[in-house]
Amino acid sequence: MLVAATGIAPAQQLPPVTAQVTDGTIDVPATDAATLDLLPPLAANHTVYVKLALIDKVVEIAPGIKYRAWTFNGVVPGPVIHARVGDRIDVTLTNKASMGHSIDFHAALAPPNVAYQTVEPGKTLHFSWVASSPGAFLYHCGTQPVLMHISNGMYGAIVVDPTQGWGSAAQSYVFVQSEFYPKRIEDTEEYSGDMLKMQSGVADVVDFNGLAFQYMKTPLPISVGKLVRLFVVNAGPSHFSAFHVVGTLLRRSYVDGNPANLLVGLQTLSIPPGGGAVTEFTVLQAGKYAFVTHAFGDADAGAMGIFLAK
Repeated sequence: MLVAATGIAPAQQLPPVTAQVTDGTIDVPATDAATLDLLPPLAANHTVYVKLALIDKVVEIAPGIKYRAWTFNGVVPGPVIHARVGDRIDVTLTNKASMGHSIDFHAALAPPNVAYQTVEPGKTLHFSWVASSPGAFLYHCGTQPVLMHISNGMYGAIVVDPTQGWGSAAQSYVFVQSEFYPKRIEDTEEYSGDMLKMQSGVADVVDFNGLAFQYMKTPLPISVGKLVRLFVVNAGPSHFSAFHVVGTLLRRSYVDGNPANLLVGLQTLSIPPGGGAVTEFTVLQAGKYAFVTHAFGDADAGAMGIFLAK
C-alpha cells in the first residue's frame, strides 16, 4: 500500500515520471457539460485513463456572453477526474487548438519540465503518475502566461479518494469556482479575454462550473436529513472563494480535501486560488438553500446557486 488514508507517500516509493511527445493527435470522446457538477465513478481497476483534447471553442459563460475559450475537451471547466490513493493516472493530452498548451496536476508528484511541458498544435503528450494524497485538487494549463490560460478556461477538478473512502454515504456535487475577464470582439457578438482586466483582478463574471447563475435557474436537488458532500476547487486565477451555504453550517470540512485537515462547524470556508476543499452538511427542513461565495461582489457577478431540499 502506498499511503495511509490521510498521508502522503514517500517520494522514493513512487515510480519515476517520464513523458513522450508524439506527432499527430488522437480522438477524444466529447465531454457532456451537463455532468460537470457530478463525481464520476471510480475505475474498476487501479488505473485511471485520462484522455484530454485541447480545443478552442465558443462557450457561454453568462447569459448573453459567448466567449472564445481555450478548453480541455471542449468544456469549461474541464472534465472531473476521479481516482483513489494509489491509483495510476494515465494521461494522454492531444493538442487540437491553435497554440501551445500544457497541463499541471496539483495532485501529482512530478517534475514540471517533464510532465507539464507545452504541447504544440498537432502533437500528443503521454505520461502517468501515481496519486499519493487524498483531496480535491485543481488541474490547469501551465503555459505562460498562466494568468491568461487559466482565465480563458483551462482548468478542472481532480478528486482523489482516501484509501478507505470518504466515510458515510452522501449525495455529492463538484464545484469549480472561476473568473472571466471578457471584452467584446469588434464587429461580432462574441467575447475574448482582456489581459489588462486579468492583471487588475477585476472580474466581470464569476461562476461555479463555468456558467454564471446556472444553479439559480436550475437548482440542485438534495434530501432532508441526508448528508451532502461537496468537492470545491477554486481555479481563480486571482480571487479567493468564501464558500457558504445559507441556512446551515458546514459540519465537517477538510482543507484541500485531506481528511487530516479537519475543521468543524464552519460558517464560511475559505479556499485560495489554486486550492480545494471537501465539505459536508445536512439540512433538517425542506426548502431552498442558497450557496454563494460570501465575497458578495463575486456572488453578484454570478457565483451563486440554490440547493432545493425535499
